[in-house]
Amino acid sequence: MEIRRATPEDYEKIIALQLENTADNLSEEERLQGFIVSAMDTQKVAAINQALGILVAMDGERLAGFLCMAPSDAPPPRHPVVDAMLQTFPEQQFGGKTLQQQRVFVYGPVCVGKAWRGQGIAKKLFVAVKEFTRPSYEVGAAFVDDRNPHSLAVHVEGLKMTALTPFKHEQNRYQLVVFSTAG
Repeated sequence: MEIRRATPEDYEKIIALQLENTADNLSEEERLQGFIVSAMDTQKVAAINQALGILVAMDGERLAGFLCMAPSDAPPPRHPVVDAMLQTFPEQQFGGKTLQQQRVFVYGPVCVGKAWRGQGIAKKLFVAVKEFTRPSYEVGAAFVDDRNPHSLAVHVEGLKMTALTPFKHEQNRYQLVVFSTAG
């Protein structure tokens, strides 16, 4: 399994894997295994990759998974849930400081293809993202929809992220999860 930064040749594969895993394209039973909140097009994928990056897990020529990273100070347009999350940073504490006082990047979405789940791909991507962001960022921050308990378990129990104070956007509640890039 090769973990590397995405190239433009990967964009269509990223979009296809993402579309297979957005909540609207999954059955209720499939959503229990996790889902992605938003859908990205080629322009958005390219912008994310150029701004901070997208890491991909490649099994030969096949995309096993991907993980997006974006600067928290990236200019809009952003997904509305990201904006709602960022608005909580002045009140959110991690490591003795507010998130607003730290160098924070936005982690996610992350997605692992069905054929590769349970094989440690999310962990490999997580280790790689910490190494990739450590020189410039202290903290990674992500949101998990409360209707996605599998994803929350993967991030908090599996990857040992810290759940902070939840926040709301429109009618939905989200968990803010963070991690230090130091270790």
